[in-house]
Amino acid sequence: MSRLAVYLETEGPHEATVIALLARDAVRLPNGLVLVDTQSVGPFADVASATSVRIGRCSAEFDGPTGPRTVRAGRWWRPRTPRPARPGPLAAAAAELDRALRGASGGLPAAAAAPLDDDLARPGAAEEACLHLVGRGPGLTPSGDDILCGYLLAARHLGAPASADALAAAARRAAPATTALSADLLRHAAAGRACPQAVGVLDALSGHAPLAPALRALRAIGHTSGTDLALGLSAGARAALRSAGIHDTGSSP
Repeated sequence: MSRLAVYLETEGPHEATVIALLARDAVRLPNGLVLVDTQSVGPFADVASATSVRIGRCSAEFDGPTGPRTVRAGRWWRPRTPRPARPGPLAAAAAELDRALRGASGGLPAAAAAPLDDDLARPGAAEEACLHLVGRGPGLTPSGDDILCGYLLAARHLGAPASADALAAAARRAAPATTALSADLLRHAAAGRACPQAVGVLDALSGHAPLAPALRALRAIGHTSGTDLALGLSAGARAALRSAGIHDTGSSP
């Protein structure tokens, strides 16, 4: 949990799923349920980490240090999907993104994303990438997972479906190595769902918006999550260019 979000793990017949209860000013995760009231201070400040939560009729009751605490959810929100990719602008936008991220590192060393520049559709390559990244680095969503989420989103939306499929399958198998929240966000990324800030960068890569403001908004997320997502998006954009037969933009990091 955090000041602006509480994460609930629910166990279904096939898999565990995480629901994020979000304050209105929290980052809109794709598995989020947004609270009714405007929140200028954290609505979960007095909620203790709970072993059980009672959910029903658009509310959740937690065990807090001063007794039960109830929060009310407003609605599920539907993540906006990126606009259709346009192949023409991608090479120039991907090169701009590479330049903007040159020398940048999130919660892992700058070389951590290097396995993603392999052909992940090649047998064993996606598993090798997951071995190096899943669960690695700091945070409730470890940095390596954020990088993988960015790659999955870009490969899915910009035109590297074989690599996206291979990495999604490998990430599902590697899910026990990371947190339940992070594994669920990887599942959403594999299906092309993301927070609005990541969608904004994907729109920019497709030529629908300027890149610089979208990248600033993304990198403002968390301590390292935004930068890690951006590094993954950059690697996924390069994969899409390779899939289209464009192997060198002249600006690899």
